[in-house]
Amino acid sequence: MMEKTLSRREFLVSGGSFLAGAAVGSMLGGSFLLPASANEVPTWPWPYKQLDPKAAYKTGYDLYYNGG
Repeated sequence: MMEKTLSRREFLVSGGSFLAGAAVGSMLGGSFLLPASANEVPTWPWPYKQLDPKAAYKTGYDLYYNGG
């Protein structure tokens, strides 16, 4: 098998070309994934419930010190 030596200049040019292509591809690829109607505001699927601060503190404390 023949071995081809790669100069520093060839390596930098090919690496730079790859990075430039990847950057352009990432910028163009994201625009196709946008939803058709982005002006609609979604509603929450659940109602708001008032939390008891003491119960939340105790639950957080217990979960932290019990590793969970």
